[in-house]
Parts: sequence; C-alpha cells; structure tokens
Amino acid sequence: MRLIDIDRLEMVDDHIHYRKRYEASIILMDNKHQIKRNAISFSIEYRPVGDPLIDIKFINADNIMMDKLIPKVKQKITQLDHDGVLAALHRKN
Repeated sequence: MRLIDIDRLEMVDDHIHYRKRYEASIILMDNKHQIKRNAISFSIEYRPVGDPLIDIKFINADNIMMDKLIPKVKQKITQLDHDGVLAALHRKN
C-alpha cells in the first residue's frame, strides 16, 4: 500500500487551544495499482517542547496495513503542517 496524497481537509472545532483536529481523506495505491480512498480523523497536539504529537484514526479501515501506513501518514501530515496548508484552513473559518 502506497500513500499518494491527503486531501479533503476539514478543520473540526476543538475547545483545547493547543490541539487542532481535522478530518481528511487519504488516497492510496495498492500493489495492483488500484486507487483507494479512505477517510481519516487526526489531531495535532502542540507541546511546549519537542515535536507535535499526531494522533490518527482510520474511519473505514478495511484491509489496510495500518502499522506500515501510519508513519507515512504522520510524515505527510507533518509536511502539510510545515508547508502551512493546515494553517490556511484556520484562516478560512
């Protein structure tokens, strides 16, 4: 399973100011070169020291190797955060 992209990003309101919650969709390609889409929910908790803590939940996790996929999804979320894509969602609302 290969991660292609994360799209359909939506911000979810959270009452804790240092935790940002999102819903999104991941695009995956399997070994047979078929494209699959799966919904995810994730949060980023910004801590005073160190890297942010990212928590991911797969909404429809059917036949997905999550243990191999989670580090790739976390890396992509970190990249989206670093590039300012997630911050742009906050400015829209």
